[in-house]
This record gives sequence, structure tokens and C-alpha cells, in this order.
Amino acid sequence: MYDYMTYCLRQYFRAIGWNDDNLYSNLCSASRAILDFQTPCGFTFEISKIQSPMFNSSYSMNASPTLNGSISYLFTSRPLVIEPSFRLNFVEMIDRFHLDPLARANRADNMRGNNEEIKPINDYLLYGRLYIPTGRLEAICSRRFSPWMQCIITGVSEPRMKAAPHCTGELQYDAGKWCTEVSYTTDGELFGLRGLYNLSNHGSEGNIEHGEVFANKKEVTTNGIKASVVERNEFDEQSNSDDDDVVEALKGEWSIGAELYYGIREKNGGVSTGIRYRTLPQFSAQSPLTVTYIFNPFMGHMSAAFAAQVSEDLALCPRYEFNIYSYESDLTIGAEWWQRESIDDVNAVSNESPKLKGDVQGVIKATISTGKGITLLWEGRYRKTLFGIGLVANLKSGSPIQSFGLQFQYFS
Repeated sequence: MYDYMTYCLRQYFRAIGWNDDNLYSNLCSASRAILDFQTPCGFTFEISKIQSPMFNSSYSMNASPTLNGSISYLFTSRPLVIEPSFRLNFVEMIDRFHLDPLARANRADNMRGNNEEIKPINDYLLYGRLYIPTGRLEAICSRRFSPWMQCIITGVSEPRMKAAPHCTGELQYDAGKWCTEVSYTTDGELFGLRGLYNLSNHGSEGNIEHGEVFANKKEVTTNGIKASVVERNEFDEQSNSDDDDVVEALKGEWSIGAELYYGIREKNGGVSTGIRYRTLPQFSAQSPLTVTYIFNPFMGHMSAAFAAQVSEDLALCPRYEFNIYSYESDLTIGAEWWQRESIDDVNAVSNESPKLKGDVQGVIKATISTGKGITLLWEGRYRKTLFGIGLVANLKSGSPIQSFGLQFQYFS
């Protein structure tokens, strides 16, 4: 489950229309949501306040095992639509398996319209968080320069650590069809360059909206009058239905990307490359799925994952990792099950009536790994608060229970 400030950050990027799924750093976001979720450690309670649509504050307390806490504030140039914890859509608070790619049409062309000049954009975000009593300070500053470019600067300062404070600057350019990221980190003087290119051309198929179903007709114009003409007769449609299903199943989006990084202080670098295939939401005949493959030739590490939503409330994902130099491998299998509120249909008169399903009110995640053991997480809502219960266990070690945590969130 996202904490309150992370949820506000996501709402900000949604408000400005920024697509995080088009970044190479989020190439495996679908599988990570099922397999690499974070569990609470100890007891954590967070209370937040929506001071105004552009200003939010949050206060947290954690006992794990010593008592500590944090104070955080966030200010945005654009008002954010944030509902209280007892009324918001619970799905927006969880890191879940989802496929929701935006249209890949060039953003610059969309903003220009009919030969109009692009209006300047002055969206920005300021965020700060202070940990007590360690004095650790985290800060984020985001500035958007144009519809397709923004800069994000993050900084961390730890007074109790001998290491000097460090910050990271990242410039992102998203043209829709492709996206690049340039970054620099003062810790180790590390330079990085990432790029992602989408091979599909579905953005030119008429700006199809999410969930739209294609008709099996073709509109033609004759003498200025538009008419719908059925291209096949009944016999042809029946004989070619199987071929149409095969063509429909092959429609999706292929994306390829790479990452280059070099550290001046350590005088070494690295490279990684990846490929992803995922279905598109406008083709409703397909089940949502995504396949990713990442390879780092310098480290010899490769990772392959397959995530799919097998039913309306269940998503599964296996991932296999292997190192070609050490021959070490790890297999992780995870599942995500959504819990919905029950709705009684007063109009149902027989057992054959379809059962109604309500909104998502909870999610259960579980993973089992050959190297990391078992991880369990249950997130849900109780009255006006959001809660999360997590457990990490490894039956191979001397103490099977490695960590257990309980988290509560409330904001209004």
C-alpha cells in the first residue's frame, strides 16, 4: 500500500498527464507489483491532513523496535483531487497489476491543435520529509517545462552518517512513441542514460478510447452520404471468425529499451537492455498480460517474468532469474487476489441470476521464492482507516519468522 505522500505524488503526475508506464525504469512495473511488494515492519500509524487542494501534510509513528517518526509536507502548483481515507477508491492506494497505457500520439502535436502555439506549462511540486529523532531529511522538487519534458531533483541528508548529503537530478523526455531519461547522482558521480521505444503503431488507429470495441463494419461515403456497409456475408463471417480471433489475439504493444551508466569516482560502468510485450486495453477480447525480459551482460544477470490477470479478481506472475557467470538462479511465484464487498441483489429470484460484485475493499498478496522464502500481505479498509498486515518467513533459516508488521493510515 502506498503511504499518503506517495499517493499524492501519483495523483500529481496523473493531474499533469504524465505517463510513468512509458519509462524504462518502470519496464517491469507489472511484475514488481505482484512479486516485489513491501511489507510493514513493526507497528506503523500514519495520520494525514488535506490542508487544501494544493497543500498536504502527513505525520507518522513507527515502533520497530525503537520509537521513531516523521513529518512531511507537500505543495503542488495544481490542485489535487484527494478523497478522505474512508471514501476514496481503494484500488488507487495499492500497487497492483494493471495495464493502462496512454495513447502514443506525439504530445507536441496534441498540444498544438490546429496550428496553435504551445502554451507554456508551469507545473511544479515541492516535497519534504524529516525523520525524528535521526534527523534524516528527504526532499523532492519536480518541474515541468513542456508537455513532454520534466525535471525531478531528489536529495537526502543524514546527519548521523559520515557520508555527505547527496542529490539526484533526472531529466525525462516523453514523446509518446519513445521516452528518454538522463540522470546524474552526486553519490559516486554516476551518470545514467535510459531509453524506451514502442514498436507498435496503435496510436494512429484513430485515437481509440479505453474499452472501445471495434465494430465489424466499414463506413464509406457515397455522394456525400455516409453509410455502413457489411463487408462479409453470414457464411463468410462464420468461416473467418476463428481467423479474426487469432488476429485479435496478436494485437499488442512491443517495447524495447536500454540503460547505460558510468561512475566517474569508481571509473566503471554498466549496461542493461530489456524488452516487453503487453496487451492493450482497447482490445477487450484479450486477457491482460505482460511479458518482460531484462539482461545485464556485464553482471551476467537475466530476468524473465510473465504476469497475467487470469480472472476478474486474480492475477498471477512467475519470474525466473539466472546469472550466467555464477550459475545462481531464483524462481519466484506470486499471486494477487482482490477482495470485493458483497452486494445483495433484491431483484434476484433464482440461483441462476448473475451475482453482483462490489468495489474492491482489500487485496491479498503472496509470493514464494526459492531464495527469499514466503511473503504474505493483506491490505484493506476498516471503517475510516486503511490497514496492512505483512509477514516474511523463511523456513530454511533458524528463525522462520523474519519480520511481521501492522500498518494503519487515516487521512481527511
